[in-house]
Amino acid sequence: MSEPVMRPAPLAAVPDVGEDMWVGEAPEAEAPARTLVLTPASQIRLRPVRWLWDTTPSGAPPTSEGRLPMNSLSIAAGGPGLGKSQFGVWLAAHITAGTLPGELWGKPRSVIYAATEDSWSYTIAPRLVAAGADMDRVFRIDVQDDERLHARLTLPTDTSLLGKAAEEYSVALVVADPLLSMLDSSVNDYRATEIRASLEPLVATADRHNFSVLGLAHFTKAGGSDPLSRVSGSGAFGQLIRALIAFAKVEAEDGTDEFVMSLEKNNLGRLGLPSYQYVIQPVTVETPEGPAYVSRFVLGPETTSSVRDAMRAENSGEQPGDTNEVCDWLQGRLTDLGGSDEAREIKKAARQQGYSDSAVDRAKRKLKIKSRQVGFGKERTSHWYLPEAWAAEEAA
Repeated sequence: MSEPVMRPAPLAAVPDVGEDMWVGEAPEAEAPARTLVLTPASQIRLRPVRWLWDTTPSGAPPTSEGRLPMNSLSIAAGGPGLGKSQFGVWLAAHITAGTLPGELWGKPRSVIYAATEDSWSYTIAPRLVAAGADMDRVFRIDVQDDERLHARLTLPTDTSLLGKAAEEYSVALVVADPLLSMLDSSVNDYRATEIRASLEPLVATADRHNFSVLGLAHFTKAGGSDPLSRVSGSGAFGQLIRALIAFAKVEAEDGTDEFVMSLEKNNLGRLGLPSYQYVIQPVTVETPEGPAYVSRFVLGPETTSSVRDAMRAENSGEQPGDTNEVCDWLQGRLTDLGGSDEAREIKKAARQQGYSDSAVDRAKRKLKIKSRQVGFGKERTSHWYLPEAWAAEEAA
């Protein structure tokens, strides 16, 4: 007798549910597939770089001295007491008055000033008055949060809200004083990936809503003579920012302090632009409760000194009193050349003699040498004159 054949039980009739439906227990939902999107270069909108601050002189190629690009992130950095905050106020004041050379000249715009270290009543508002700001166009920014009584502007949490507020109030500049204080407390400011994750949304928002960001930062004591490497925090700052304005103090021969401001990074424009001298000037501002004593930033003339030179001198241990030998050399060179020479050639010859740029600058001040800019744009040069040669030039 043969073994019975075991046959599977017949399946119950299943209705036609289509190929996109499952019968029985459905599998877990799959995440959307990651895809690549390729855009031909012909579809990219071409845009010129526009400059918030542009010191290009008349007759030079357009925007050849652009210093702070619009709709991007820049940093102003320096040691304590060098006037970084006063510079932020100076910039804000000129933007609200429409007097900043650049794209917004004659077009007053609003500014958001986000500060965590200084008092608005005692310091920031009086400084704005002293700088000539349109006080109706400068805004303090506060955060309302039902869950936190003392909430503050936090990046990246409030980035989207900041962009909407900037667009609503026609804001051209957001000053973050200091920038690191705006980052979420969970962010390690020495980890590049965390810094990028916090600030890349801000960079994108600034471009989308047409405002610039100036972050104020401190210099560390370590890092050599490269100003960019001295910015406190992660090296990611150097990758994210489009411009770095640096501040330093140089001790003059008479014992007074000379302040120097240099453009030390300029991704969208030219490097090697002239540095500026500046002063921090005491000002008395009248208030309903009596006078307030504050200070303001005053931009001075161009100078051949730079922040990089000051850092190089600091690291080499050079002292202002060690310049007699350089003075003798510099006076002799200029005398042999009829009393004047191009600054670039002077410093080139000085390096060949083993003298640093900062030592030559100190000798220049000690000898009371005058300087004059000649030419325009890329052809512009600085010439130095001994006092007697300068007098003869002026009399001619």
